Amino acid sequence: MSLPVFKHTISKFKAVIDEEIDKSPFILKYDPTIAYLLIREVNRNLVSKEITNFSQMVNYLGIQRIKNIILERDLFLEEEDLQIWIYGVLSAEISSLIVEKITHVHKDEAFFAGLIPCLGLLFMMNEFPKYRRIINFLIKLPLEDRVFIENTIFGTNNLESAQRNILTPPIYRNTINFLNKIFNKGQKILKDVKPPKGSELQLPYDLALLSDLSAYGAQALMFPSVIDNKELFLELSKRYFSIKETDAFDILQTAMDRFINIGKAFEVVEEIKFSTEEFYQFTKFQFRSKNNIFSKMLEELFRENSKDRNIYIYGETGVGKRLLAAALHHDENNPRKDKPFVMIFADIDSEPLEEEFFGIKEGFRGKKGKKGILKIAENGTLVVKEFDSMPLDFQTKLEKAIRDKNFYMVGEIKPTEFSDVKFILIGKEDIRIKMAKEEFNTSLIKLLNPVFFRISPLRERREDIFYIAGEIVKKYRLQIENELNEPKVIDRFNTDTFPNNLRDLKRLLFIMHIDKILKS
Repeated sequence: MSLPVFKHTISKFKAVIDEEIDKSPFILKYDPTIAYLLIREVNRNLVSKEITNFSQMVNYLGIQRIKNIILERDLFLEEEDLQIWIYGVLSAEISSLIVEKITHVHKDEAFFAGLIPCLGLLFMMNEFPKYRRIINFLIKLPLEDRVFIENTIFGTNNLESAQRNILTPPIYRNTINFLNKIFNKGQKILKDVKPPKGSELQLPYDLALLSDLSAYGAQALMFPSVIDNKELFLELSKRYFSIKETDAFDILQTAMDRFINIGKAFEVVEEIKFSTEEFYQFTKFQFRSKNNIFSKMLEELFRENSKDRNIYIYGETGVGKRLLAAALHHDENNPRKDKPFVMIFADIDSEPLEEEFFGIKEGFRGKKGKKGILKIAENGTLVVKEFDSMPLDFQTKLEKAIRDKNFYMVGEIKPTEFSDVKFILIGKEDIRIKMAKEEFNTSLIKLLNPVFFRISPLRERREDIFYIAGEIVKKYRLQIENELNEPKVIDRFNTDTFPNNLRDLKRLLFIMHIDKILKS
């Protein structure tokens, strides 16, 4: 079976390819299958070089060969498949906008990297025809959840399918290889995957990160009610490429504007099933519990939060630490709710962490100047994720900066003053245990004097499993409301250890939903 193409894109290609040859490189890339086939065809017999620029591809192949590739297509995706196209094009546009902040990545390479998650879906559809029935739901999910669920149901996943199909050029083959390593078995792993700085694999690694990040951006625009997508896009923009939150928001807005124009060019803008204005409506964060003891603990935490106390939140993976931090900041009684709210990851080496916290002087060692996160979050709230993994030598520098209320940008000889910042610190472990073992800077913790709050795992508050499951069903519009009352599901909620907490619960519900669709 041939790889499917979108009927509305092919119709447009046939209309313009003869009369408006100059537009061909611009417009041909907007069908993921055609973009893939062009790249495959042009690089099929190249040995010493690779072509990834769409204009060069058109010149190399010639219009007649391109027309033949288009005319050879015999499987078309219809209007009901439009969400797949929206997902792919938005991801590609977001990826190409992100690289305007990263000088070493070409925009066409970034564009194709943004198409890879969409192509993975199309390859899976090609291998498993029934996959088409669940594809619009899978688009809503992060790559790691999609990989896990596909492995459970089909014994393979969209990234492995892409690996089987995208063999040339080497830059994209290596990009797919990195994605498969990062999302091995449905768990995102970055630490042991990252190549040495300056190696020839740095570019495909960055393209793999672009694929992941741009997919979150597309989901944030397509499914604005799923707040996790937007928050993860903002967080990962900072973590992957040091893009500040305001710039990340601008990228999403510009991508949407571009996409609407593309939709008009392909004459499908009326069929697009989401409102551009939904993205700008902020949904309030909430963190509630049906467990009486835990609920009272939360009430006390929010009272301390209203007193402007620093807070340290800890607990197992997937218990909702990031969500609680956001809920604390946006709470109506928080005196800083209208001030900056910034997140940063602390589980990186001391040198880049210093650049992130304190900033870089313009031109120092040829680097672009950057304002430090302490200054960006001034008078607001700074959320430090993986705080318990912060390097010891940097802890001392941070303590001095907080105590002196000034710091030195990297490469600067004059101090930068800042008034104050509220800290919400997030970690897996109780930091007091690490202090007792002399594995953490005691002076820093005493200076911050945070309220300590442990989020207990789901298995310790079973009442919340039923409550949260209902909320997930509503949020993702899962067609399993009745199934939640079945004895086997209730027994699972009462006995499963849910080692990854919310992630395991979500995946259980997602698989139930998909299984029902496939059997209906």
